[in-house]
Amino acid sequence: MMTAQFASTVFGDVPIEKATQWHLVENYFEPLKVLYKMEGITEIFVDRFDNINYEQYGVIKKSMVTFGSEKGFNNLITQLSLCLNQDISEKNPILNARLPDCSRVCCTHVGVTPQGATLTLRVAPKDLLTIDQLIKYQALPKAMFDVLIEHIKKGSNIIVSGNTGSGKTTLLRALARYIPLTERVVTCEDTQELYLDWLPFRVSLEAPQRESTNVELKTLIETALRMRPDRIWVGEIRHSGAADAFIQAVNTGHSGCVTTLHANSCQDAVERIQYLISSAGLMSYELAGRQITGSVNLFIHASRHPSYGRKIIEVMEMKNHEPHYLYQFKEGQ
Repeated sequence: MMTAQFASTVFGDVPIEKATQWHLVENYFEPLKVLYKMEGITEIFVDRFDNINYEQYGVIKKSMVTFGSEKGFNNLITQLSLCLNQDISEKNPILNARLPDCSRVCCTHVGVTPQGATLTLRVAPKDLLTIDQLIKYQALPKAMFDVLIEHIKKGSNIIVSGNTGSGKTTLLRALARYIPLTERVVTCEDTQELYLDWLPFRVSLEAPQRESTNVELKTLIETALRMRPDRIWVGEIRHSGAADAFIQAVNTGHSGCVTTLHANSCQDAVERIQYLISSAGLMSYELAGRQITGSVNLFIHASRHPSYGRKIIEVMEMKNHEPHYLYQFKEGQ
């Protein structure tokens, strides 16, 4: 039996047959490499070829790095799109993808950013945070983390909301450590980020935006239901189809299902999913609300704010369709 061979790059190991393409990406990536390797880096922002900034330990800072020319920067984006088999052009001006080390990248063409092409890179954490570390960083009191862990162990259905970069995926990875190792877990994501690799019975499904496929997150969730899952963990819900598929999954006897979405609070998360489902004509707003509050056991809201950093600011439990707040963060407490 032949074993797969890999080549090493700054982005992690890649299949040997793709090594030349990835080494070209690495060559064009050279101006950003010093930032990519810095400790505490979470984001790199190329807002123009000569306007590059970064987030380090939660603070956005100005960089003196530059690509020298628009052409030099576009060479990186073009080679990245070829390597990932994802078109970026006037016809398809936005590229969303992941690098081999799980870092996420979003590029825009001048068709939608007239000042020049852009690149936003969310750098994958080198060390995944544990619950103990999140407690140390005061993301949530230990007593409340104990409550979340118990919900994970008993297979509650959970929705985690928050703004961009608030730590939703970080929280899910940490909580996933408490999934019983005897269970079969299927993850469904637009761009793979969860990487629950330590689970022995895990299947990861991804719906990347490639020319060769039109698979959506909705389709992955429906497929997961046919794969005899004990739990279905879904990446960020953005569209009505995925929202409906997730609610249908948890409303038909599946426990231990978890997902995330952008919202302003736990209550807003309920209403946002209601709106997504009802606006597509899939069911009435009222019925969508009843299905959500009847089948989702726990809502968690994470927030990133300049005054307190990243914290979990709300934990809300549903009982008989009624919300009960278990925790609400008050600034200064």
